[in-house]
Amino acid sequence: MARHWSGYSVLAGAALLVACEQAAGPAPKGAGPRGGPQTELVQTTTDLMQQLLLKFEPVSDGTLTLDDPPPFGNTIHVVDRDNKDAWKINVGTAGMVTFDNETSCDPAAAPPLRPGALHLVVFPGDQFARLRDTRYHRTYLRDLTRLDYYACDEANNGQQWPYIILDIDWNGDNVIDDLIFFEPAYQNAAEGGACGTNSAQGPEVLQTWQRWDALKVDPNTGDFLACYWSGNAQGSMAMCDAGSFVCSLSEYIGMHPDAAIVNVDGNRGGVQVVHGFADPLNTFDGWVDAFTIGKDINGSSGQTNNSTVTYDFQKP
Repeated sequence: MARHWSGYSVLAGAALLVACEQAAGPAPKGAGPRGGPQTELVQTTTDLMQQLLLKFEPVSDGTLTLDDPPPFGNTIHVVDRDNKDAWKINVGTAGMVTFDNETSCDPAAAPPLRPGALHLVVFPGDQFARLRDTRYHRTYLRDLTRLDYYACDEANNGQQWPYIILDIDWNGDNVIDDLIFFEPAYQNAAEGGACGTNSAQGPEVLQTWQRWDALKVDPNTGDFLACYWSGNAQGSMAMCDAGSFVCSLSEYIGMHPDAAIVNVDGNRGGVQVVHGFADPLNTFDGWVDAFTIGKDINGSSGQTNNSTVTYDFQKP
């Protein structure tokens, strides 16, 4: 199966780059003394995270996040253009995001909220197309109650379907400490190892509308079983690394109990639905619909007021 950059290849490449820079000569003038292996591991991980942020996240434009809390109860919001319901288009030079009627992807079924859907097209594949929402700034991962969507791909590299990126702050300072990735490909045992066995979703099928649950709540324990990989995983083959080392969202929260979604700025939200960031020879052509986010608005304070919003993407 063709493999996109996700996790292993990009982080491995970044690790090689850092290693080569370290081997090229002494530390730059003014740099602190080199420490032992643990110090170098931490430094390398920090360097990798910075390179990942440079690849995925622009520098803040200085705009502030508007106070736009999600409504109480269960609601469906139609999104048919850029900058509606806090969703904003963000594309590379060869990415395209449109809201259109889907008639070409799945010959056997219409989108779940017919007739429209979000359309993400990327070629060459090292570019990107994404839609980002700013409404969930400072939402703790532990307070999520729903995070799921439907996707249908017409073309990809054999592994990458439309996926979710969450920008994460660990300690309340509103600085991005991590990017975590939910990818459909890792939600099964063959590609996601032990975590994929528990997530038990898929396998992915081209030209077929499929639902992907980015929480996958265990009905008995309440644990989040969906598998993620972390851009800040501590070294190759570490827990929450890509591939068979992905971890459940509950395991991630166990390591970072105050992990919260944060925005880059008022125009670039911390909830992203994405296609691309892969090999330039790849082409991605996919659709997304019924993107649903639920949260306990006051859950971390011991009060529970649920908000569940399903975003219905439609042609203008």
